[in-house]
Amino acid sequence: MARDSEREHLLSGESLRSFPDSTTANAEDDMRRKLKYFFMNPCQKFLAKRRLPWKLLLQLVKVILVTIQLIMFGMSRASRIDFMETGELVFKHLYLKDWSPSYETMPYPPSMGTYAVYTIPDFFDAVNFVLRRYNRTEEIAIGTYSFVLPNGTMEPVKMCKTFYEQGVIWAFNESYILSSTQQTDCFSMLPVEVNHSLVYDAEVYLGKINKSIDFNKLIKLSLKFSLKTIHLKSLSRTNTPDCYQFNIEILFDNSDHNGQMRVTLNSDEEILSCNGKVSYANDDQLSLVMVTLFDVLVMAASILSIVLCTRSIYNAVGLVKETVKFFKAHHPVPPLSFSDKLEFINMWYILILVNDLLTIIGSIFKIMIENKAHDNYEACGVLLGTANLLVWFGVLRYLGFFKKYNILLLTMKRSAPNVLRFLICAGVFYFGFAICGYVILGPYHIKFRRLSTASECLFSLLNGDDIFTTFATMSDANTVMWWFSRLYLYFFTGLFIYVILSVFISVIMDTYETIKRHYQDGTPKSRLHAFADQCHDDPDSLFQLSEQNCCITSWISIFAPKRSELSVQCDAPIDDSSNAI
Repeated sequence: MARDSEREHLLSGESLRSFPDSTTANAEDDMRRKLKYFFMNPCQKFLAKRRLPWKLLLQLVKVILVTIQLIMFGMSRASRIDFMETGELVFKHLYLKDWSPSYETMPYPPSMGTYAVYTIPDFFDAVNFVLRRYNRTEEIAIGTYSFVLPNGTMEPVKMCKTFYEQGVIWAFNESYILSSTQQTDCFSMLPVEVNHSLVYDAEVYLGKINKSIDFNKLIKLSLKFSLKTIHLKSLSRTNTPDCYQFNIEILFDNSDHNGQMRVTLNSDEEILSCNGKVSYANDDQLSLVMVTLFDVLVMAASILSIVLCTRSIYNAVGLVKETVKFFKAHHPVPPLSFSDKLEFINMWYILILVNDLLTIIGSIFKIMIENKAHDNYEACGVLLGTANLLVWFGVLRYLGFFKKYNILLLTMKRSAPNVLRFLICAGVFYFGFAICGYVILGPYHIKFRRLSTASECLFSLLNGDDIFTTFATMSDANTVMWWFSRLYLYFFTGLFIYVILSVFISVIMDTYETIKRHYQDGTPKSRLHAFADQCHDDPDSLFQLSEQNCCITSWISIFAPKRSELSVQCDAPIDDSSNAI
């Protein structure tokens, strides 16, 4: 019994925070035991103390819970986004004259040109088409769309034009009078009486109210109106109908003054409070409660994970102070370095704390969305998606307990500084090429029209994607630019594919080969690990730890020998690539 009590004291959590007075003969052995135990992984600690690794089990359960929660939210969010995108396509077919489904596809290079108007009659035809279609929306649309006024009557379309205060151009003698001051004028578009009937004719109505459109001064013109609709979805307790108001803007963009007036339609949605009632075939009120309870369960698991990880970090900080005090008293030269102290802080705990906080906040948003108290699907999606990504990254830690899997983590960890330095140097080349391509090739090549697309094009090229298309889509209108594009693209692909990528791979492979040699010849130990491995206690003084097949035998041994048959050897090798959880 006395020996069991001693073992429990040596391996208990309290032993991480206190040790015998440094003047005693057992101070160094006691500190070695504490460090030895601290740097064990959960499987080794289980074999030493027969205490289940609760944080490990909790993280594995949390992976399942968070993934299920994200899938459930993703299905709901996908339905909503699909409804919004489809609604915008409906509005384009309803209100844009001669709109074709060909504009909805995403071929590359584009098979059709820009949707635009080029003549004044075409402009007024397009405006009149919008006004007439809007007036007949309720009778011609398949979807359930209504006007926004409380009694269901139609609100007039609002026309807003933005123009220069002064703009007179005499192209025949290359002269003009312009003012950079911009003005905006908004007014309602109403029908006019033509041949004893009310019709929508924008040109006639503008003349009637003493308005005009001077295309030399016009910068842009927009038609704005709103519609209400209801998204029925699948009609269940967890998928109740949603009410929306679409604020639609049709923009005629003449800012370039190049003879082409681009036409675009954009819609913004507002979620409204529904007043309807649904009679369900099956009373499944419990399903909504269960979804909410599941979200609460995820939050509870995340809060428990935060508590356990925070406690582990707190204990680690306490052991750091204790170790520093011990080394100052017994081994003052050289003092413990910052990297030695950093070994006590497990960065996986920081990762877990971040994903737990994101999960809790995202779960709160999800509960509010499900109960119609909030509609920010995007923020909720970013929080839950990022949290799920970090949770799955955390799984790599537990694979690291197996040496054959741990080599990936060690290679990434050891090569990170060299990779970062290399990427900084390569980034200078990359952004130089991107800016050069954007400025010089932008007017002649569709992939370089914007700086962002130029960067995306170059990133595709260095990965060997779409090389021939990039060469072929270069305009040959300017011979000098055509030849420059060839030299530019050949030089970039040759430099990055054959030189920079090869050097990048060699940087990682060099670290990989170093790690393999460490596995064969032994990993160099830090000062703390070397100190802890000097412990040569009798096997009976602690529980013996078997290193081979630790994670497998740990679970098998739950039903195996009694505690008294197990002991720890202080001189057993400890993997310094991961700390205990």
